[in-house]
Amino acid sequence: MDVEGRALAELLAAHADMERLTAEISVARRRRRDAARRLIGLGRGTSWIARQLGVTPQAVDGFLKYQERQEKKRGSG
Repeated sequence: MDVEGRALAELLAAHADMERLTAEISVARRRRRDAARRLIGLGRGTSWIARQLGVTPQAVDGFLKYQERQEKKRGSG
């Protein structure tokens, strides 16, 4: 295989990896939102969840409200 062929093969492999990882991260984000909502339902707050994750309460609030923001975007588009 020549240099161009190897570079193309690497490009295609990297692209396939990116597509797979994008799908995986989407599922992980959904799981994180669902678990955080369950914890809130059990009486935990965003500050407690944030401490467990090592992030700010604003970050927790942000990922919890993600779906709400997406629905607003779709409705106004």
